[in-house]
Amino acid sequence: MPIYGSKEKSEILLSMLTGLEKNAGITAVYQGSIARAFADAVSTEISDLYESLKFSIDQSNLLTASGRNLDLIGEIYGVPRKSVTEVVAQDRQSFNIEFSLSIPYSSAIIIPKDTLIYNDVSSFATRQYSYKLAEDVTIVSGSTRAYGRVAPNFSDNSYVAPKNSLTKHNYVYSEPVVIFVTNPKEVYSNINGESDTNYRRRIITSIKARSAGTAESVRLAALSVKGVKDVRIREGSYGIGSCDVIVVPESSSFIKNLPNTILQVIDSVKPVGVRFNVRIAEKMTINLGITITLASGTSTPAAGGIANQASLFVRRYLNSLTIGDTVSVNEIQRQVRSSSDLIRGVSINFMNGNGRDLPIQDITFNNVREYPAAGTVDVYSVIISASNY
Repeated sequence: MPIYGSKEKSEILLSMLTGLEKNAGITAVYQGSIARAFADAVSTEISDLYESLKFSIDQSNLLTASGRNLDLIGEIYGVPRKSVTEVVAQDRQSFNIEFSLSIPYSSAIIIPKDTLIYNDVSSFATRQYSYKLAEDVTIVSGSTRAYGRVAPNFSDNSYVAPKNSLTKHNYVYSEPVVIFVTNPKEVYSNINGESDTNYRRRIITSIKARSAGTAESVRLAALSVKGVKDVRIREGSYGIGSCDVIVVPESSSFIKNLPNTILQVIDSVKPVGVRFNVRIAEKMTINLGITITLASGTSTPAAGGIANQASLFVRRYLNSLTIGDTVSVNEIQRQVRSSSDLIRGVSINFMNGNGRDLPIQDITFNNVREYPAAGTVDVYSVIISASNY
């Protein structure tokens, strides 16, 4: 629901000063004047009321609600939030916070474990939530950023921290260095719950699924099962009266019981006289060998940490793909570069899928039964001016 007529604090202040001059003949509205002081105080309170109204309306709207508020909307439509597998839950926590400097520093900076991270509170309408750093994060000498992991420091499941919303911390470095912080991805208070984006999409499509027997209703029913990442419907797979339900699992640990569970769930919405075959999509395991060139002076321990971090970033990207998605060489290189600003060059040495060599180029698997996923991602590091370079 859009909000019409919403005003910023500056607009409210300007309107009040104009009204004082026009209606009361008060012209002394410069900084430091009594009229300006009163106008500043009142405009701040009115601006907070606008923000409070906007926040309340956003949390009651399906398209903008989050966390527990989205759960309550889902209950109205009869669509509960499903759980995710442990593999997905752990991936959500990995490298979910980024510390950075404006310019490199001459020595390593260690942000200690248990440092508190907060969301920015610009008005009273937004509650401040704190997150605790799970382990030490080191910004190595010559680098400007490093990644770590934070966990909620509260038990309320109503808040999901949007990207780039955690921008405050309580760590003070002994030297005059400004350390910035942000979250490059959403941080969930309930790590075992379905993401807001997927949950919102299921709520929206549930309206279409009210009519049983449609492809959309069958797909939505299958997506509601724990452990299901994506579903594709292939009609007439064995002629008229047959249909394939092709499932992309979140992890291999749920594959054994997944087909029977899905058949039970879709039984209530499937059309009469149609036989459904639930198939687990074939995983095309992508193995990579990557060499990264690091800046001169990078220590061997730091190089090893950067290589591990780059490998994790690439695996996370590959595991986000589903049926029909393209494995992009440029995106792989971008993921590697984004893992550390000490990386000066990226070279992909080889790429293979399920043991078969693949050309080092963008690849799309046209088979509706195959999806790409991360296999072994080996990242080797060489340092400029080092003897092995």
